[in-house]
Amino acid sequence: MNNIIFLFIATLICWSPTWYIIKFQLGVVDPLVSVFYRFFLASILLFLFCFWKKLNFNFSLKNHVYICLLGITLFNINYVLFYISTLYLISGFVCLCFSSLLIMNIFNNFIFFKERPKLLTISGGLFGLMGLVIIFNKEILSFDYKTGTSFGILVGLIATYVASLGNIISIKNSKDKLNIISVNALAMFYGSVSLLIYLVFLDYEFNFEMTQEYISSLLYLAFFGSVLGFSFYLTLIKHIGANNGSYVSIVMPLLALVISTYFENLDWSFSLAFGGLLIIIGNIFIIKSSS
Repeated sequence: MNNIIFLFIATLICWSPTWYIIKFQLGVVDPLVSVFYRFFLASILLFLFCFWKKLNFNFSLKNHVYICLLGITLFNINYVLFYISTLYLISGFVCLCFSSLLIMNIFNNFIFFKERPKLLTISGGLFGLMGLVIIFNKEILSFDYKTGTSFGILVGLIATYVASLGNIISIKNSKDKLNIISVNALAMFYGSVSLLIYLVFLDYEFNFEMTQEYISSLLYLAFFGSVLGFSFYLTLIKHIGANNGSYVSIVMPLLALVISTYFENLDWSFSLAFGGLLIIIGNIFIIKSSS
């Protein structure tokens, strides 16, 4: 139980700041090119660690197919779509889109593995989603089709579903008892290379922004957001399943708001406080369901 709590908290610590840090990746370099830089660098770091620890890469062809699918879904299409979504949405809507990962994982687990979620899991997810809706009620009420927000939401939801498919593939790899670190290294490499092929085919410009903000944010996203974050998260869902593990997507926006409060002078209101309370209650339900 202590190991599960550690993995849960460690994932949140690594991922929550990324909502703010990604802002430093937008501007000079095309967002899709930045995604390629991020996961290619992350794969190199993981390969170096694997070689240092002499971790096994002796996978079958079938294993490589699933690892490649994991890379394309979780480290390519997922992030490409989310970066496109951020061009049309404020961060609150992006968080709301990603928070639907819990419901999508429950649906996909039932479809692919015939796994019925526990009542506490569903209850915790609903409390968390209600909390997020309350927190972002102003953004929801100001919804306007003419601003392209509807397109951004659609892309964000598709991105979340692709991420859910990646979670399911990761569960399949875990059931085959594949080493998570080695799998992540290969998956990030496959994901970044597949994105590279796409970018070259469409003749994207591979420029680079030589500023402290861009380089430091890229390093954070590659190491903490990708190498450590996904290692912690995929290990977490290996132990407690994709349904319970995906509650990270409910709590993470709350912590992102705390970061925004400090760095972006966000003013807390009653809706923020009450929504946060509902998320905490949902968190307790999820932890109890996995114990």
